[in-house]
Formats: sequence, structure tokens, C-alpha cells
Amino acid sequence: MPPLPEFTLRPAEEGDLPQIVNLDRLSFAPLSTNAEIEREWYGRGLDLPNRSLFVAIHNATGLAVSSYAQLSLNLCFEGKIMPAMGLSAVAVAPHARGQKLARLMVEHALKDSQAQQLPLTMLYPFQHGFYRKLGWAWVGRSHQYRVAARHLPRYAERLHIVPYDPFQHEPMLEAIYQREALKHNGWLKRWDWQWQSRVKPVTGREVYCYTDAGEVKGHVIVQFARLEPPQNVLAAIVQEWVAPTPAVYRGILGFLASLRDQVSTIVWNTHTDDPFPHLLQEQQRDPSLTIIPSEFGWSKHLGTINAGFMWRLVDVEAAFRLRPIAVQPSFALTFQITDPVLGDRTITTEFIDGIMQPTAQAASTVISISIEHLTELFAGFRRSRDLAWIGAITVEGDAELLSALDRAWAISPPFCWDFF
Repeated sequence: MPPLPEFTLRPAEEGDLPQIVNLDRLSFAPLSTNAEIEREWYGRGLDLPNRSLFVAIHNATGLAVSSYAQLSLNLCFEGKIMPAMGLSAVAVAPHARGQKLARLMVEHALKDSQAQQLPLTMLYPFQHGFYRKLGWAWVGRSHQYRVAARHLPRYAERLHIVPYDPFQHEPMLEAIYQREALKHNGWLKRWDWQWQSRVKPVTGREVYCYTDAGEVKGHVIVQFARLEPPQNVLAAIVQEWVAPTPAVYRGILGFLASLRDQVSTIVWNTHTDDPFPHLLQEQQRDPSLTIIPSEFGWSKHLGTINAGFMWRLVDVEAAFRLRPIAVQPSFALTFQITDPVLGDRTITTEFIDGIMQPTAQAASTVISISIEHLTELFAGFRRSRDLAWIGAITVEGDAELLSALDRAWAISPPFCWDFF
């Protein structure tokens, strides 16, 4: 995209805080006050570790008309830490919209990521389609179940659940989360401020721990709220659960089941492989919620699929070197990648001994692919043969190597508790 000469994009300064707060209010929470936004989002000012803010200034007026934040993230992926940039709070003043300011900021973040040789970026989109045009891929599928508390199993392990005590439990709780994060694709290895934001007191939010002989083994974070419709249904919304063992998992579910006399509905947010729906007494949406007609006779509504975060590969060579793969007979592929922002490129990679190694020697089989679809494959979110079926990729050479690529990249797709 050509530069926008009427605007100057620069790092935010402390004096920009009132304007950034106002931009955030107008973009994300127009019914809140500036004071509420500043207190909740900027209680420590602009100078937060691992976060950099940028503003676009309208040259004629000197006023900030757009802003966004870069977050330094540590993504857990196949047992490794992958550095990444998170894009957050892309805000544009209402009167300045339609002038490509959002794209200006997004491209700025991408080029910063490229300069830092970061493997990938991550964001939560206001519209998936806007970011897809710039190369991001939806990889953050999650499931949500709204079920009656009385339909959950009342496991005896629920007796191990106790309220969170920050003075007694916090070090153990944080250590368990950080260990478990490495076992799950997409979880964040949290900075201290990220952890504190998850457990800080918020109206209606409670944290509970699973303990055994005084030692914390896992936790669940629950937000109590009234669902619409109807307003009189009190729900416990599970915002995060960490269960390293089956006993902890059963303890959390049993605890939620024990709320049945007070709470009608449990909202369980989870990854796609969770056995949760198989454990219910009834595989249906909480009957006390408004009934939605089913389209298939006797089938009942149970869960929803949520389209969440997006990833985008930036430094593809760095990403390939960091990503473990399944061990199988070695092979090589050349990827011809189309990229609408960072430019098209060609990369040849050898798949050998559980790793990927970029090489200068061209392979006999060439895959033509967009950066979006390459990101989907890299994340384990889709399979190359599926993309070939719909014409999203083309192959010159040995098409059977698509099966080898799918086996090499077959993993659990990413899931993340953190929202930003």
C-alpha cells in the first residue's frame, strides 16, 4: 500500500495517553467513560513491559486518529517456545475511518515483525476477512458448550477444589500453568503482567484450585453472569481450566456440577479434542435457555464452534527451523509463496530427521501457495490435500508428496486461553 502523506505513524508517548484512551473507548467500548477505560486498561500507564504502542497523527491537526499495540509473545508450539508479535487494540477514530489507517498500522506491524525476524504474528480480528486479505489465517477454532449444571457428572474429586488464595497458591498455580503451556499448541508462556491480569479480582470472577495434601495441582477460572435470553438464568462461564491429570479434570467438572442448586447453566469453553460432551448426562443445550429449532428432526443443539484468533507466518525460514515434524522418510519441497504485504518468495525445504531445513537447492516438486494457506498447514489446522481439492494450492511434480507433507505437519491445532 502506498504511504499516506497526511498521517505520521510514530511510537506513542506518555502525553498521548488521553487520546489513546479516547480512541479505545470509541472503537471498543463506546458506552464506557474515558476514566473507566484508563483505569481498567492503562492502570500502569503506557509503559508496560513487552508492549509497544503506536499512534497515527493527522498532520494538519496534530491529533491522534488511530493507534495500535505490539505485544511480545512467547507461543508454545510442539514443546518449544516460538517468539511472536501480537497485534492488539487496532483503533481508528470514527471520523477517520475508510482512509486505510487500519491497514497502515497492520502493515507497519508486519514490517516490524519482519525486521525482527519473528516467525509469526497473532491477533484477534474484528473481521476475519479484513486480515485474511493481508495474509492472516484463521487457526483458532474453539468449542463452547452451554449445558445444564445438573447434567454434569458429580465426580468425587470435586472435594479437592478450594478458593484461590493469592498469598498461598499463586506461585504454585503459575508454575503449573507455565509447565502445562509447553504441552499445548498455542498456549502463551505468560509474562508476569499477563498472569496477573488473569487472576486479578474482577466483579463476578472467581478462581478455584485443585489441591492435594496442600499442594496445588490445577485450577479453573469462572465468571458468573446472567445470560441473555432469558435474563434470569445465572451461568458460570469457564474462562480457563488447567488440568494436568485426569483427577484434576474430574475435580473441576465435579465442582461445576455441585453448583447446580444456584447456577442453571455452565458455559464450558474448550479445545476441539476435549471429551467434555461425551461426559454429559444429556447431550443438549441447557433446556432452560431459549429453544432454537433444530434443522434435523431429532438432533439437539449442544455446542458451537467459535472462530477466534489468527496467525500469520512472517519469517518463514525461521518458522520452519523452529517447528518439529513427524519423523518419516526424508523428502524436499519448494514452496512458491504469494504474500500481499511482504512480497512473494520461493523457499526450498528438506524434511529430514524430525526437522525442516531450508536449503538453496531447488526441489523437483513445487507447491504454489498463499501465505494464508501456508500458515494453516504449518499450524496443523488444515491438510494440503484438502487445499488441493478446492484449488487453493497447485503442485508441479510428485503430488504424492502432499501426503508426506500432511504426515509431517499432523499435530493438534492451536488453542489459546489468552485474549488481547
